[in-house]
Amino acid sequence: MHIPLLIRFHTKELVSWATFDRKKRIINSAISVPLNEVPTSNYQPLILIPSTEVILTQVNIPSKNRHKIIQAIPYALEEQLIDEVENLHFAIGQPVAGNIPVAVIARTCLENYLQRLQTAGFKPAVIIPDVLAILYQSNNWTVMYTDDIVLVRTGLQAGFAVEVDNLIFMLQLAVTNSQPEQIIVINHKTTMDLTNLQTLGFPLKIIESNILDGIIVDKQLNLLQGEYRPQNNNLLRHWWLTIALGLIWSGLYITEQIMEYRDLSQQRQILNQQITEIYRNTFPKARKIVNPRVQMEQNLVALREQQQVNEIFLSTLNKITPTLKSIPNLFIKKITFRQQKIDLYLILNNFQDLEKIQIQLDKLNIAVKIKSATSQNKRVETHIQISIKKINQQ
Repeated sequence: MHIPLLIRFHTKELVSWATFDRKKRIINSAISVPLNEVPTSNYQPLILIPSTEVILTQVNIPSKNRHKIIQAIPYALEEQLIDEVENLHFAIGQPVAGNIPVAVIARTCLENYLQRLQTAGFKPAVIIPDVLAILYQSNNWTVMYTDDIVLVRTGLQAGFAVEVDNLIFMLQLAVTNSQPEQIIVINHKTTMDLTNLQTLGFPLKIIESNILDGIIVDKQLNLLQGEYRPQNNNLLRHWWLTIALGLIWSGLYITEQIMEYRDLSQQRQILNQQITEIYRNTFPKARKIVNPRVQMEQNLVALREQQQVNEIFLSTLNKITPTLKSIPNLFIKKITFRQQKIDLYLILNNFQDLEKIQIQLDKLNIAVKIKSATSQNKRVETHIQISIKKINQQ
């Protein structure tokens, strides 16, 4: 893959850039300069943005239809995200063993990068989180130290960025889901960095590498998808007549079919309206109606079960409240209760408070799982999930 121009954002003000020949040798480069000092060209640059602004995860959706997958992903991940899905952009990668890699970024964040690039005269074709640019080897993890942030690549389209002080804690969480054969270490700062990594119990391999090695080998998870996908205006102009004729023919054919079945459609519409009206009168708060009879049966069952569900939820909250109250400066950002699981989105002082919560809930025989934990602005944001079913069985 030839990359004529690479631009890597470090902060909101400064970038690093480099130009390359077809043998992947650097022609010109600069580090930590304003974006307007990067030379423009006819090539579309490849853009790297900080992985601290992107969440890399995966989902399993039983469909091969890309359009249906894209529609389902935001709601499949909704419980794992603090922000509302309407404010987020989702990009998908190539499925691996049935799992679909997904990159999640705030729309305002991505649009800010695009606006700045456009103002500087650039039209990028690819934007990826910088963790997916570092070296990747199958069954191994790569840890690259960059200033006060560490990039950790755990898969072809998976990884995360974390502050140096929280690296070992995040790696310990990661190995509960999968384990590498060895950990490749790049640009470590001190021998203490290696000593800390050795506590994980995996072989270490120290090498020299640069930020491009992962791009050269792998297919990337491009954030520019859907409404942010670059448009090829030249191709559109070339085919405009063919497209226009196709639209006209399609319009005539559809109009003919509509006229032929108009009477039948009107009768079906009247019948559907009558059925829908009965359902709406019974359940005034209903919004989407697909099969009124089935939906009415489901709603009646749900009403009978609602009282029991509420009792279980309130009983569990009462059980965990003393533990939460014992943590100083704890802030509850959001609580959700779905499918017999309570999801707590908390803001804590530090990771020690998170560990204390986990220990105290374990003592209460409460099945608790830490879904995520990130350090931002000297505070820790975490997502804790409690299984109601397991509590009731104990």
